[in-house]
Amino acid sequence: MTIGSRTEVTEKQVTAAWQSLLNTGRKLKTEKGQSLWVIYPGESSDVPGSDFQDAVIKVDRHLLKGNIELHVKSSDWHKHEHDRNPIYNSVVLHVALQYDYEGDIRTQNGTVIPAVTIGRYRENNLVASIVGQVPCAEVGINLADVLLAIIDNAGLARFYEKGARLQNYLQRWNAGQTLYSGIMTALGYAWNQEPFRQLAERIPLSVFEPIVRENNQDESLVLLLGIAGLLPSQRPGIEYSPFEDYAYIDKYEGVWEGMKRIDVMAYGDWQPLRVKPSNSPLRRIASMSHLIPRYQVKGLLGGLVELVRDVPMEKACHHLEEGLMAADDGYWSSRYDFGKGYARFSKWLIGQSRAANIVINILLPVVYAWGKDNSQKELSNKAFNIFGAYPALETNTLERHMRAQFGLKGTHVNSAQRQQGLLHLYKKWCTQGRCKECEVVRRGKNPKS
Repeated sequence: MTIGSRTEVTEKQVTAAWQSLLNTGRKLKTEKGQSLWVIYPGESSDVPGSDFQDAVIKVDRHLLKGNIELHVKSSDWHKHEHDRNPIYNSVVLHVALQYDYEGDIRTQNGTVIPAVTIGRYRENNLVASIVGQVPCAEVGINLADVLLAIIDNAGLARFYEKGARLQNYLQRWNAGQTLYSGIMTALGYAWNQEPFRQLAERIPLSVFEPIVRENNQDESLVLLLGIAGLLPSQRPGIEYSPFEDYAYIDKYEGVWEGMKRIDVMAYGDWQPLRVKPSNSPLRRIASMSHLIPRYQVKGLLGGLVELVRDVPMEKACHHLEEGLMAADDGYWSSRYDFGKGYARFSKWLIGQSRAANIVINILLPVVYAWGKDNSQKELSNKAFNIFGAYPALETNTLERHMRAQFGLKGTHVNSAQRQQGLLHLYKKWCTQGRCKECEVVRRGKNPKS
């Protein structure tokens, strides 16, 4: 296909054309004649929303950080109603193959975003290669083992920075609430982290744990779902057809009515349609009605701190993950919403993969910081050593993006520490447009330094 032909063009081909154009190093201009530099092209996204996330661009003298959205025609932005969808408010650049819209490209919050039409660059070939568009591409060929050492050190730096930040939190806020809020936020994945964090604030651990002790699991779950605004009565128009759901829902609505809580979230705060059914907010909320009662004797913080302190090093990964996994043998084992589900669902509301993610990103850093703050050096060292020995977690798009960028194989990233190192480099340097300051680039140019 050539640019300007009448052959049907796909957005995948537009993406390839955009990447190819970046490879040429051609000076770009926006539709308003502004100079455009793509400092960092962002990470290709495989979830609903923008095509590239965490990009860094410069328009004239203005540095912009956010997402990039691509379309075949510039009018597709409005045709696809991105101007009405707040998910696209983080877009900082719109890329189109063909220019057919005279007006501004605006986000839902009214921001006018720069637009570039790549069809204007006739010499552009559809070569789908990202190599060469960032300074560190294929740098692994020059650095070899040095690159892995840099990534390992970056993983340690990320852990230490988390620990230091959490120590500051613990001096201002309750340690249990910090752990609880962290776990809740982690259950939200990319789309629902903020509403889960808000839910943890609306019903803090200091309030929720006594309620759990005094009530059964169903009542605790009703409280969470009600404050989250996710009960059927709080969502006009919800449909549920299986007969067995009616009694279940009526029971829950009756319990909620008796609670008479008014400080609730809005259903619109959530993004239930943008996650896999097995990861729906309702299933994740249900998991907390299992997890909190498990540690009701010593509390969530006390129970998990004790788990880290007592777990044998050689079995730490397995036992810590088990301590955070949650299963349901009843209603939520086969549903992702009221009256909606699949027979093939797993009973696990928090499975091994999500539990491992919480261990690495929440539990170990919190316990490390808590030990520091309470003069328990041995406990802090234990948390740190477990982190250093943890095997690699399930891979994700960000890891694959960074591996490709550095020319690494999957076997190179064989520990959670290295995965965290890649994330640290990505967040601290790539997404900030600070490529020239990054140790990978500096050492890549002079491997013996």
